[in-house]
Amino acid sequence: MSVPGPDTVGGFRKVGIIVWSLLGTLLLLGAIGWVLVRFAFLLPAIVLALVVTFVLNPVVTRLQERGVARWMGSCLSYLVLAGLLTLIGFLVLPSIADQGRQLADDFPSIYDELVVDIENLADRFGIDADLPSYEELRDRIEEQQDGFFEDQLGRITEITLGVIETLLLVIIGPVIAFYLLLDLPSVRRAFMALVPDRQRAEVAYVGRELGRVVGGFLRGQVLVALIVGVMTSVGFLIIDLPFWLLIGLIAGFLNIIPFVGPWVGGALGVGVALATRDPQTAVWAGLVALIVQQIDNHFVSPTVLRVTVRIHPGVIILGLIAGGSLFGFWGLVLAVPVMAATKILTGHYWRTRVLGQTWEEASEALIREGEAPETLLSRALRRTGEHRVIPPEPEEEEQPDGRPGES
Repeated sequence: MSVPGPDTVGGFRKVGIIVWSLLGTLLLLGAIGWVLVRFAFLLPAIVLALVVTFVLNPVVTRLQERGVARWMGSCLSYLVLAGLLTLIGFLVLPSIADQGRQLADDFPSIYDELVVDIENLADRFGIDADLPSYEELRDRIEEQQDGFFEDQLGRITEITLGVIETLLLVIIGPVIAFYLLLDLPSVRRAFMALVPDRQRAEVAYVGRELGRVVGGFLRGQVLVALIVGVMTSVGFLIIDLPFWLLIGLIAGFLNIIPFVGPWVGGALGVGVALATRDPQTAVWAGLVALIVQQIDNHFVSPTVLRVTVRIHPGVIILGLIAGGSLFGFWGLVLAVPVMAATKILTGHYWRTRVLGQTWEEASEALIREGEAPETLLSRALRRTGEHRVIPPEPEEEEQPDGRPGES
């Protein structure tokens, strides 16, 4: 009977390490998912706190480097942010209110026009589509809701508690973010003190990569959503589309979720144009949405989102579906950052522990900088030799021990 050689034993040991690592990762993800499901009611406050922290932390850190106390920088950044939001509210809210009232007044006629257009389109394809008019739909709803107000009166306490809970979460989020901004350096030092000395440098490096990717994504996505909302609103204003500001705001807000904003804005714009204007305006509305989507893909996102993680679009869509089914809207918002963080952690462990790569090689295999997303237009331009390649940012200088320096 032959005795297994050292290579065979080493191979079995490596396979065992891989299997147990995968099982441990799955158990950890399962535990995190269970905790998130149990405390899902706190998710909006946590997400809001993380977004505010990631958006304002670079400003507070820069002020601290210039000699401003961190508590003073945090207060100043909050005051500036509150002032900007108040100014935007004063500039935008009157137009939103006017368009909201106009939409409420015109909604019955818009609905009936859309019903007629859908029925005519269905007739062309030989489909019998008998949709109810606005009056018929309203009568059906009223008939099915006998005793509706009595039922709602009995739920006043429940509704009131829900509103109070929502308001508390909205208030708690910025409060948590403020204290995180104040104590972020001390929190980092306390966490690093728990890490063994021989692994402290590596953990710090992985933490910087996580902060760079996740923080950059959250900051960039907020800015991209703002830019997309402004471009969509201006484009619809130019073609004189009714409710241009409301549709632009919806498109910008939903653009926080990848792949969603411009498509929803385009669909709403085309629908409103068909109901209130003519097919030519609907074509212009679709063209505006397409132009905004291409500008976002080729100029805005590559400039703002300089650092991304290589995740296949199909995986992103599956992650969005899973996040939305588990946690609703906030699950959609967090799906991509969570997948990016998970890929960085698991990929770093696999490449450094199993494949024996260095930190730099592991990072280069997972993270890319300055690459534009792949689209139908970009593929067509690349085939004709006209595709513009965005050069990567300069590489970080290395320390004498071979690790990249801190940014």
